[in-house]
Amino acid sequence: METREQNSKTTADNRGKRRVARRKQRSFRCHACKRELPFCWNCPCGFQICDECMKENAWGLTNGPTWVCPDCGRVRMF
Repeated sequence: METREQNSKTTADNRGKRRVARRKQRSFRCHACKRELPFCWNCPCGFQICDECMKENAWGLTNGPTWVCPDCGRVRMF
């Protein structure tokens, strides 16, 4: 039977060897400017817009902390 001291040492040793789950590298394509970018605001319907185009079109898409998808009309949080 392991003692408490041995058990904590084993746990500490295993912490450094844990596998870290990484997200799949994704690329996005902005529907407005057609550029491929590492990040875009997106909607489950498939609409994607880059931050630059979002700022440019904020007058028609945003309402404070939310934005409205022009394709499906869903309200999305920033």
